[in-house]
Amino acid sequence: MGTARRQLGYVSSLTTQTTFVTGGYGVATGGTSSSITVSGQNYTLLTFTSDSNLVVSEGGWFDVLLIGGGGSGGRGENAAYAGGGGGGAGAKVEVTQLYLDADTYALTVGAGGSDPAATNRVGNTGSPSRINAKAVTALGGGGGGSVRGRGDGGSGGGAGGFASGTGQAGLALISGQGNNGGGSTGNYGGGGGGGGFSAVGQTVASTSGGNGGNGVDIATFIGSGSAVVKCGGGGGGATGGGGLGGSAGTGGAGAGGNSGGYPGANATANTGSGGGGACYNAVAGNGGSGIIYVRFKV
Repeated sequence: MGTARRQLGYVSSLTTQTTFVTGGYGVATGGTSSSITVSGQNYTLLTFTSDSNLVVSEGGWFDVLLIGGGGSGGRGENAAYAGGGGGGAGAKVEVTQLYLDADTYALTVGAGGSDPAATNRVGNTGSPSRINAKAVTALGGGGGGSVRGRGDGGSGGGAGGFASGTGQAGLALISGQGNNGGGSTGNYGGGGGGGGFSAVGQTVASTSGGNGGNGVDIATFIGSGSAVVKCGGGGGGATGGGGLGGSAGTGGAGAGGNSGGYPGANATANTGSGGGGACYNAVAGNGGSGIIYVRFKV
């Protein structure tokens, strides 16, 4: 046992025994498989764009990156012609060397938040992405605000931007998993931008919407030779009386709707980015669904 303890890589508390592992990477299948190289090391990368199973044939270490679904944009108050806030980005959670025994693991890829419809107007929070049997979860982004109520910052991820006249910013409640949404300090003004993974959403005091916060480049993890940006915040919607919708944050987010009753743009699927806020009561942009990556050394 002394040798095993010197090589200890992981300890699992079981009911009848303690298991010692020497630290090798495991082998698994599932999703879409590709071969990548990161810093001279070869890996197999498994990409999951929807709910699926990870089948581990040889237990060991794995590196995982999870992105939650982005929040949808909000709708503004119809009577006041205010712009809705942009949707916040889903959280990005990266874990290096997660130990998995040989088994089948259900993975959940978070859906993006949907347009809130005229009866609610506050954007919907994105759903989390997770490895169901493990305590590894990337939470969804907050929905964009409406003048009728505050945006839901969720429990992590980028918070949704607030809408006209609130003067507040949405809050990302878990440090390191996202940024705050922007506020809107003008009466009947544009909506604030949604928070992105790398930057807060823009606060505005005019008829135009705020820009969404920028996303994060994950190229290093997935072995891409060029930038692969995810988790951007949606742009805030403009008012009906003039102005432009806020720009989408980098990473596939949706831009805000322009003045004249234009809808917010949808975020791109599997980016975890936020949807654009609508110009007053037009349709808000849906948030982008999340994604899960699992890699192991070969």
